[in-house]
Amino acid sequence: MAITRKQREHLRELIKGIDIAMFTTIGDRGFPVSRPLSTQQAEFDGKLLWFFVRGNSPKVAEIARNPKVNVAYASKDANAYISVAGKADLVRTRAKIRELWNDALKVWFRKGLDDPELALIRVRVHSIEYWEGPSTGIGKLVGFVAAAVTGRDTAMGENRMVRVRKSPAKRPARRPARSGATKRGAKVAQRAKAARRAR
Repeated sequence: MAITRKQREHLRELIKGIDIAMFTTIGDRGFPVSRPLSTQQAEFDGKLLWFFVRGNSPKVAEIARNPKVNVAYASKDANAYISVAGKADLVRTRAKIRELWNDALKVWFRKGLDDPELALIRVRVHSIEYWEGPSTGIGKLVGFVAAAVTGRDTAMGENRMVRVRKSPAKRPARRPARSGATKRGAKVAQRAKAARRAR
């Protein structure tokens, strides 16, 4: 099903209420690596997420090798759990950095906007899955896939989760011996046995 404006706004509110996300990249040994990052309070349009980083950090090098990432949000109070998959790249445009900057970020970037390594990670959203329900348990799963390549809202559709299991290989069944061949074999065995006794 296509994502509606109401659903997009709901996702925006859920993400807005969760400051810290677990940002996962693929490490240099091919295994996932996760670390906490603070999402910038830009208006989430269902297509982009932004994170302030240092341009020389290991996660930037990991993105350069493999841009596929996952961003996970969790709120115990709201019983909301969000998983965002997408492709990330580094943005050093000063205008965009100034647009998203706020002074609270000086806790992590003490030089502020004067930090030459200050940069942004931009995540182009490919798919979003979220679980939401009452406080007593996890509710329903809703999934959306965004066609980030086209950039069109109408290109969004339902995301189905499929479990693929590899069936064990079956050994080929043996063909039953033909009755004629069996009889001939028995006669040959009897003759050989008789010959051994005659010796």
